[in-house]
Amino acid sequence: MSRFGSWRVRRRERLAKRSKLRRRLTRTGIGFGLLIVILVGGGAGYYFYRTGQVKTIRAPHIVAAKGPTENILLIGSTSRCAAKSIALYRQECASGVNGINSDVVLVAHLDGSTGKISLLSIPRDAFVPGARSGSALCGTTSPLTPNLCADKIDSALVEGPDQLIAAIEQDFGIPINHFVDLNFATFTNVVNALGGIKMYFPDRLFDASSFLKITHTGCQLLNGTQALALVRSRHLYYFTKGETPNYAAIQAVTNAGTYYTSSSGGHYDGTGDLGRIVRVHLFLKALAQQVAARGLSNPITDNNLIGAIAPNLTVDSGLSTIDMVHLALDFRHANFGSAPELTLPTITYAQPYTYEGGNYGDVIFPTEPQDQQVVDQFLGTSPTLVAPSSVTVSVVDGTNSASQTAAVSTSLGHLGFHMVATSATNYVGPVAETTVLYRPGHLAQAQTVMRSLRGTVVLGQGAPAAGAEVSVVTGSDLAVAAPTPPASTSTTSPSSTTSPSSTTTPATTTTNPISSTPAAGNPNYGYNAATTAIPPWDPYSCPAS
Repeated sequence: MSRFGSWRVRRRERLAKRSKLRRRLTRTGIGFGLLIVILVGGGAGYYFYRTGQVKTIRAPHIVAAKGPTENILLIGSTSRCAAKSIALYRQECASGVNGINSDVVLVAHLDGSTGKISLLSIPRDAFVPGARSGSALCGTTSPLTPNLCADKIDSALVEGPDQLIAAIEQDFGIPINHFVDLNFATFTNVVNALGGIKMYFPDRLFDASSFLKITHTGCQLLNGTQALALVRSRHLYYFTKGETPNYAAIQAVTNAGTYYTSSSGGHYDGTGDLGRIVRVHLFLKALAQQVAARGLSNPITDNNLIGAIAPNLTVDSGLSTIDMVHLALDFRHANFGSAPELTLPTITYAQPYTYEGGNYGDVIFPTEPQDQQVVDQFLGTSPTLVAPSSVTVSVVDGTNSASQTAAVSTSLGHLGFHMVATSATNYVGPVAETTVLYRPGHLAQAQTVMRSLRGTVVLGQGAPAAGAEVSVVTGSDLAVAAPTPPASTSTTSPSSTTSPSSTTTPATTTTNPISSTPAAGNPNYGYNAATTAIPPWDPYSCPAS
């Protein structure tokens, strides 16, 4: 055969493979659990890059995936000026309303070995030590965190997606391999491009802040604007059969900035952002089921999706077209409708929270050991721990209580940690979460210490006191006890972790005033689990019939 003939054969083989790939991609079952990533890879996503419409930015805190699993951060931005195609947000942008926060902080864990996906929501009001980077942004001057400042995690997006990635990695130990950032316009356009999404409403609903208004019950088709109002609803009222909604009274209460009293003719949901997360998960299930049922083989639908997504989408520069195609192929059989959906457990502190003299409004605190248990379940692995005797630990007084500081230090010493004395203090106010502060590169040491702590505890990267590898900055709700061994999983060898000795004598210390058990008669404290019962008034997928 001539060289030219051989070239023609190879060319036909390449075209055949490409045609086969396209057929496989158009048959891919796609769910909104992966949001735009699989949509981009599953239909004709490479055209987005060819036209240059998808924005890519560099994210230095992105880490390379190890093995067959990947963690993709899905960000829902509140930027009004990035959604000028919607009249309401165009007006708000023009009037100067453009607080850029993350309405949605959702991590999708993709396991290529099983083809399964799981989702973990991080509540936007979670108060963490590394939300922002630098004292110039928030006035923090602590020598323990010279380049970080505490805030609600949703505020990290003000500095861009990379800062939000850093906060998640440093404060929760979840590595992020890619991110996808979408705004209000992307969301509404995708729903409209699909012809709307059907959901069943057991009760009528109204939220004067998100502009949600469902005036009758039953199965209804939501357009993009209605769907956005639903997933953004944090101040929800519901109306049972026979009640007459008093929309004007609710609007007046909302305009006055009060959401905690119900007007006549309605019931206040009262779950705030945590309830909104539940509704986001319910919406994602409904969307995933309906998209999977329709498929994306319709070229008109595919083309509409391209136009809906591309102009308002931002991804990390490492998420290539080939990566998206591989994701679409690897997860073409994934059942997005039944994917596990978890929320990071938290403790509610519903009174306005004061930190270093600043008022941060309503916040929620991470909590141990529940958080690490849920993260382990979500990732399907346990963190690599080290022997306590190899970890140097200092205890910093964060509550103006020398007795608490001494008791915590003694208790950790009993568990085998190498304690380093310090007189450092870091008082931030009458209520504070405990921070396990660690030097860069010492996450394993910090997680080993955190396994011994109970209460409102969170990780944070900084400069531990007295030259130690880890500092425990004491908080208002803290106990030290013999750590529970990490949960065993099928993907982690027992030999990969070193558990503290079970022969150590546990010692505990607890202080005021927050507890995982709500205080009697005090509605300001409460534990929020990883999964919750769905309220009877929340909407869900329409019956198949």
